[in-house]
Amino acid sequence: MLWTSQTFSEFAYSTSVIVLPLLVLTLTNSPSQAGIIGFVDAVAMFLAGLPAGAVADRYDRRTIMLGCEAAQILVFGYLALSLWTGAPSLTALVLLALVNGAATAMMLAAGEALLPTLVGEEKLSGAVSLNSARTYAGQLAGTSAGGFLLALKNAFPFGAGALAHLLSFGLLLFLRPPAAPPREPYKGNRGRELSQGIRWIARHPFLRLTLLYAVATNLFFGVIYFIVIASAKTSGMNSGLIGVMAALLGVGGLLGALAAPALQRVLTGSRAVFAVLWVFAVLTVGIALLPGGYLPGVLLGAIAFAAPTANAAITTYQLLLTPDAQRGRVMSVANVVSGVGGAVAPLVGGVLFDLTGRTAGLLSCAGVVTLLALSAVLSPTMRGFTPPVPPTAAPPVTPPVPESEAPEDVPDESPSASPARQRT
Repeated sequence: MLWTSQTFSEFAYSTSVIVLPLLVLTLTNSPSQAGIIGFVDAVAMFLAGLPAGAVADRYDRRTIMLGCEAAQILVFGYLALSLWTGAPSLTALVLLALVNGAATAMMLAAGEALLPTLVGEEKLSGAVSLNSARTYAGQLAGTSAGGFLLALKNAFPFGAGALAHLLSFGLLLFLRPPAAPPREPYKGNRGRELSQGIRWIARHPFLRLTLLYAVATNLFFGVIYFIVIASAKTSGMNSGLIGVMAALLGVGGLLGALAAPALQRVLTGSRAVFAVLWVFAVLTVGIALLPGGYLPGVLLGAIAFAAPTANAAITTYQLLLTPDAQRGRVMSVANVVSGVGGAVAPLVGGVLFDLTGRTAGLLSCAGVVTLLALSAVLSPTMRGFTPPVPPTAAPPVTPPVPESEAPEDVPDESPSASPARQRT
C-alpha cells in the first residue's frame, strides 16, 4: 500500500521536475531563469529536510504523509486551474516548487522511517531496492507523460499531478502500519533533536564519506541532466520528444533497481560505489562527444542503472544501524546532505551552459567525476568497509545492547530493541 501510494506521488513529482523548467524556457528562452525554478524546489527540500526527520520521529508518520499529499493536491490543482484560465503565472510556478520540495522532504523522511516497521530485517535490502524501482518508475512515467502533456496544453501536466496525489492520498488512508514504540519524551530542545541525526552519522566514517560522494555525484548528475535537457530545448527539439529522452533515465534506473539484489551479491562492500563513479565518469565523456538525439538519454539511463545497487547497500546499512526513535532524523540528514548537490545543480547547470556551451561543460563535469572515482579507490575507509549481513532465519533472542553502546539520548531503544528485530 505504501509502495503504490508513493509511486503515484513520484509520478507527480517527476512530472513537475521536467515541466517547470521547460515551461520557463518557453516563456523566457533563458536557461539560467529555468534553472532558478529547479533551484527553488531543491532549496525548499533542503530547508525542510532536517526538521522533517525530527517531526517524523515525534509524530505519527502516516498522518504526516497524508498532510503532505493534501498540500500537493491543492497546489497542483491551483496551478492547473490558473494555467487553464489564463497566462502562466511565475508566482504560481514558484509556489508549486516551494510546496513540492518541502512536502517531498517530509514524505521521504516519514516513509523511509516507516519502512523497517513493515518488513523484517532479512527483507529490508529488497524493500529498499523496490523503493528505488518505485522512484525510477515514477520518474519514467512522469517525465514521458509530462513532456507529452505539456505539448498538448500547459495545464495538463499539473492536472495529472493533482490526480496522482489524490490517488496517493486515498491509498494512504487504508494503510495500517504496526504501532510505533513509545517515543522519547520531548524535552523542549529542538536544536538538540535536529543535531542527533548529524552526530549519529558523524560517528560512522563510512556513512560520512559516502554522504560526501553522494553530494558530489548528485551535483554533477543534476548539472549534466540540466545541460542535456536545456541544449535539446534550445536546439528546437519538441517537448514531447524531450520527455521521451528524459524517460530513458527512468528506464535505466528502474532496471537497475530490479537488478540491485542480484548485483549486490557480486558488488559487495564498497565495490558498488566504485562501479557507479567509474561508470558515471566514462559515460559522461560519451554524452559530451557522441551525437545528440536520444543517445544522451540512453547514456544517462546507463548511469542510472548502476546507481540503485550502491544506494540500496548504503541505505540498508543506515536503517539496520539506526534505532527506530532516531531513524527519521538520521535518514533526513542523509537525504538533506546528499541533496545539497541536487539543490544547486539546476542553477550551476544553467550558468555553466550559458558560459561554456554543451560540450565543454559536460567534459569539465567528466573530469571532476574521474577525480572522485580515483579518490574513492584510494580511500582506506572505502576499501576496508564490510557491510553487515542481515539474518536469513529466526535467530535466538538478542541480548540487550550494553548501556555504553546505546545511541546517545535514546538509552532504551537500541537496534536490538527495534520492532523489526522483535518480529524476527
